[in-house]
Parts: sequence; structure tokens; C-alpha cells
Amino acid sequence: MRRKGKGTDLRNQTFKSNARKLTYQAFIKNIAPRALKMDVAAVRFEPITTAALEKCHLWEGATIYPWDHIPDWKRKDAKGLDLAIWYGQNLCGLSYATPRRSALCLKVVLLQSDPDRSHPLRGLIAPIAILAADFYARMLGCREIEIQDPDPNVVFYYRDLGFDFDHNNRLVIYLSDQ
Repeated sequence: MRRKGKGTDLRNQTFKSNARKLTYQAFIKNIAPRALKMDVAAVRFEPITTAALEKCHLWEGATIYPWDHIPDWKRKDAKGLDLAIWYGQNLCGLSYATPRRSALCLKVVLLQSDPDRSHPLRGLIAPIAILAADFYARMLGCREIEIQDPDPNVVFYYRDLGFDFDHNNRLVIYLSDQ
């Protein structure tokens, strides 16, 4: 069990920053080469900011997700990992994951791609967000990642990414000891 106290917030900020950096490096190495005509310099993985929230309000159907709560969640949850996925000036996806009060499980609470089918990272948002969650979960010492309250219409997609329902009917992926 990790201690709370002096330096914990800085450690958590460092973990989140490093998770985003490692995700970008893995993206360039493993994901981008499979995508045709992708300018990897235009891709950015950043915290969710006011600018990201303003952009997501332009998405069709974005209002059904509580993205406006993210700034408050970030203030209250020092371990929450917020991720805005950009391609140039296009916000392509958002994700928020947190271990809450668990030392074992990182929960992906929100994950959404821009519903515009023509955005440049179409089909890559969930793999990118899960990759960032994986790096972050390992830094925190978690053993699993859970998709909290998954939309039944996309469970097949999470299964393609390696998730499955456990004996408690949670959609999870277990992290190996790598």
C-alpha cells in the first residue's frame, strides 16, 4: 500500500504525464505505422482542459456524457487520469479513468470518440485510451482495468481489445507482470 502525504500529488502528476508520454511513444511505434497517411506530429495526448471541453461540446451527442464534471473530478481525485486525444486542432477523443479507493483496479469511467466518422483517428480512440490506462495502472500498482458501466452496444469492441466479464459481471482486463 502506498503512503499518502507529502509528495503524493506530485508523484501522481508525474505518473499521469509519464503515462501520456509512454502512450505517445507506443502510438508512434505500434499504432501509427498501420494508419495510412498519418502525420504523427499532429497527434497529441494531453490532460482534459477547458479548450478540450469547449471542442467536445461541438460533438453530436456529447451532452449525454458528463464531461463538464471533469474539472471538479480532477480537483477531488488526485489519481484520476484524464486524457484528451488530439489530431492538430481536432479533438478526436476523451477519456477519464480512476482507481477511486482501490489499489488493485483502475476504472475507465468515461471514454468517448468524436462521433464524426471522418475524424483522423477514427477507430483508434479506445485502443489509445486503454493503452494510457494500462501504463498508468501499472505505475499505480493496479492489477486490472475495468470498463465501468459499458454501453452494451460496444462490449464487443472492448472484447476485441482483450476485456472480458469476470465472475462479478465486471468488464475487465487483467494486467500481466510485464
